[in-house]
Amino acid sequence: MSKKSSTRPPYILLTPGPLSTSPAVKQAMLRDWCTWDDEYKELIQNIRAKLVQLATTAPGFRPCWPRE
Repeated sequence: MSKKSSTRPPYILLTPGPLSTSPAVKQAMLRDWCTWDDEYKELIQNIRAKLVQLATTAPGFRPCWPRE
């Protein structure tokens, strides 16, 4: 059996994983956020409010975007 030498470069992992994740991100990932936790809901509401503030100042504006 003969081996052909490949001229293609090796694959590069583009998604974050154990080898490419910084210690700070690994530390943050230790916290388990659940959609039913009040702290999580408050965090998401704050993020949404900031996004709306960035997007528009029109009174009565009702934002809509997909959720997971």
